Amino acid sequence: MTTRRLTEKSTDNQDGLNKLHKRVQAIEVEAEHFDDQIQVRNALAGAIAEAREFSAPLGNPDHIDGVAARYRNAAAIVDRAQGDLRKVAKDGLPAVWVGTAGAKASEVINAASYSADQMAQKFQEAVPVLKALSMGIGKAQARHDYGLVALDVAASILNNGGLIMPPDELREAKTAVLDGVSYMSEAAGQAKAAGVEAQKALTKLASEARARKVTAGDLTDADRLVLADAAAPGGPADLNEILTANDLKRSSEFMNRLSAHDKAEFDRLLSAATSPQERAYLMKALAAGHDLKEIDHFAQQIHGRSPQWLSDRLTPVVIQGTGDGTNPVAYQGAKWDQGPDGTCVASSTLNARAMIDPLYAFQLTTGGHPGDPEYDNPEAFRERLRTEQHRTHYEFGGEQLPYGGGMDRDDRAQLNNTELGKPTGTEYSERRLNNAGDRRASLAEVERHLDDGVPVQVLVKGSTGEHAMMIVGHEGDRLQVYNPWGTTTWITEDDFVNNRMGYTNNGYYPEAYGLSLPK
Repeated sequence: MTTRRLTEKSTDNQDGLNKLHKRVQAIEVEAEHFDDQIQVRNALAGAIAEAREFSAPLGNPDHIDGVAARYRNAAAIVDRAQGDLRKVAKDGLPAVWVGTAGAKASEVINAASYSADQMAQKFQEAVPVLKALSMGIGKAQARHDYGLVALDVAASILNNGGLIMPPDELREAKTAVLDGVSYMSEAAGQAKAAGVEAQKALTKLASEARARKVTAGDLTDADRLVLADAAAPGGPADLNEILTANDLKRSSEFMNRLSAHDKAEFDRLLSAATSPQERAYLMKALAAGHDLKEIDHFAQQIHGRSPQWLSDRLTPVVIQGTGDGTNPVAYQGAKWDQGPDGTCVASSTLNARAMIDPLYAFQLTTGGHPGDPEYDNPEAFRERLRTEQHRTHYEFGGEQLPYGGGMDRDDRAQLNNTELGKPTGTEYSERRLNNAGDRRASLAEVERHLDDGVPVQVLVKGSTGEHAMMIVGHEGDRLQVYNPWGTTTWITEDDFVNNRMGYTNNGYYPEAYGLSLPK
C-alpha cells in the first residue's frame, strides 16, 4: 500500500458514498399502498447492497507499526555511528594528515557526521508520522465496521418486517441505512486525511535524502556527501543547503553530458575549490545551465573566498529559522526590493532567479567586479537591480511606470518561463485559487516543488489592489514568502488557506488568488 493509493481510493469511496447518501435521503417512506411499499423496500435494499460494495480503507495498521519500529531501531543505530563520527571530527585527524589531503578528509568526516545526525533525525521524525498513519487507518477501518453494523440492522428490519410494513419501521430502516452510509463516508474521509498528512510528511523527508541525488559518475561517494551537505552560513545548516534537490539532479545530468575534455576541466575546478561551499556554488552554476566558459570565469572570481563572502553575494535569502516575524533581505544594507515602482511581478521573479542562479546573483551584487568600489557597493547594486526590474517589467508587457504595474496572465507566464525556466528546467503555468478548497488542494503540489528547490509565485489581493510575491521555502507546516518590498516572512499552511497572507505585507493583500506553478 502507498499513501497515494490510500488517498485516491478513499477519495473515490467518499465521493461515491456521499452521492448514495443523497439518494437515500430522497427516498419517501410514507407509502400507504402495497406497490409503493415494495418500491421503498427495494430501494432501501438496493442502497444497502450498493453500500456494501465499498471496501474498507486500505492498509494494515500492524504492518505500519512494524515499519515504524524498524525506523526507530535504524535511528538508534545511525545515532551511535554519528557519535563515533562526532568524536573523530572533534578530536581531529592524525598528524600525518596534513595539507590538502587533511583538509579534504576533515570535510568528509564533518559532512559524514552531519549527514548521520540528519539521517537519525529523519528516521526519528518518520516514526510519529507512521504511528499517526497507523492510528488513522485503524480508526477509519473501525468506523467503516460501524457502518456495516448499521447496514445489517437496516437489512434485518426490512427482512423481518411483515408483508405490509408500518411507516415507522420503514423510517427506522431508512435511518439505519443513512447511518451506515454516513459512518462509511466518515471512515473514507478519516483515511484520506491520514493518507494526505502522511504523504506530505514522508515526501518532505524523502526530499531531504539528498546525497543519493548526486549521481554524476565521476564523483566519489565522499564528493557527493560533502556537496550535498554544503550550506550557507548564518542560519541552521539544514535550512540553508546551497544545492537544492533540483540542483543536485540537474547538475548530475549536466555533468554526465559534458565531453571528456570539459568534464576533466570541470573536475579540475571542483578540486581546486578551497571549501565545500565554493564547490557547491560551482555545481549550482552548472545546474542553472551555464556553460563551462562562464563557470570557469566565475570560478576564478570566487576562488579562495570565505563561505560568508560567498553567501553574502550568491545567496540572497539566508534562512534564520522558522519562527514568527519578518526579516529583511539585503546586500550591504541595500534591500532586494522593488522600490517605489509597481514591478512586483518582475521583482519577485528576479529574486527567485537570483536564489537559483549564483552567476545572476553575483552579477547583481558585484556587477562582475567583486571588491571594486566603483561596482561593488550598495548604491551600484540598487541601480543594477532597478535596471533589471524595469527591463523585465517592460519586456514582458508591464504597464507604464511608475503608476502602472500590472501584468496579465500570459505576460506573467512568459516572464516566469523565461527567467526561471532555464535555471530550473521547468515550465510554469498559472492556476486560479477561487476559494479555501482550491488553496488547500494546491498545498501538497506547492510544497513538493519547494522541497525540490523550485520557487512558486503567489498572487494576492486586498481592498487596495493586487500584488505578487514568491513562496521560496517550506519547513513542516510553514511556508516562507518573499515579498518584493525586501522581506521574507514565515506563515502557516492555515494562513495560506484562510486568507491570512496579510502577515507578509502589512495586511494590505490577505487573499491568495493565484499561483504560478511549475508543470
